Amino acid sequence: MERYNTFNIIHKGLRAALYQTALQLQQTDFTEEDQAEEALSRVKEIVLLFEGHAHKEDTFILPMINEYEPSVVAGFNAEHEKDEKLGIELNNAVKKVASSSTLPEKIVSGRELTESFVRFMVFNLEHMAKEEDIINKILWRYYSDDEIKAVSSQISANTPPWMQDFYAKWMLRGINNSEATVWIKAIEKGVPPVVFQTLLQKAERELPAKRFQKISQSLSLRMQTA
Repeated sequence: MERYNTFNIIHKGLRAALYQTALQLQQTDFTEEDQAEEALSRVKEIVLLFEGHAHKEDTFILPMINEYEPSVVAGFNAEHEKDEKLGIELNNAVKKVASSSTLPEKIVSGRELTESFVRFMVFNLEHMAKEEDIINKILWRYYSDDEIKAVSSQISANTPPWMQDFYAKWMLRGINNSEATVWIKAIEKGVPPVVFQTLLQKAERELPAKRFQKISQSLSLRMQTA
């Protein structure tokens, strides 16, 4: 039986954010003010998302592991500290671009920002893959799916709505249709109708029309058979 993967949807969303931002940075002409501002805003959003995600793991996931495998937690704590340093480096690179005044300065600082982001991206891609391998196996060894899902619900409940909105955008962009259908349907059970409608509206904005249509059809079928 396939076990519940607490990281699946959030990590797909975070990877989508990294991939799209890396491409945006490659395409940005940092001598063009509007392009530079959009790129800087996106990078700051990414750092915020990853800081929030690491904090939730430190608060909710790693204590579950620490009870049985404390040495594993020590290793992941060290990685989170490195991730924090990379985030600081990235924010400093953003500030350098923002303070650049001459064209040569903008070109150089833009290139340095892109290089800093690549380091941040590579580290986090490897870090998330390691979590999905090592942490999931430990969770599955010592906890039931219901226990893991309960902690996932705690994480959602302790995430501010404005932050949930950021994560939802990238998760919708990063997951497949089946995952989106199951995820949206699960959310519907625990939120007021107005919140659910807001999520559907976000999905319609974020997804290509054909994808949204298929997901809407799948949701309708699930509602009929529920």
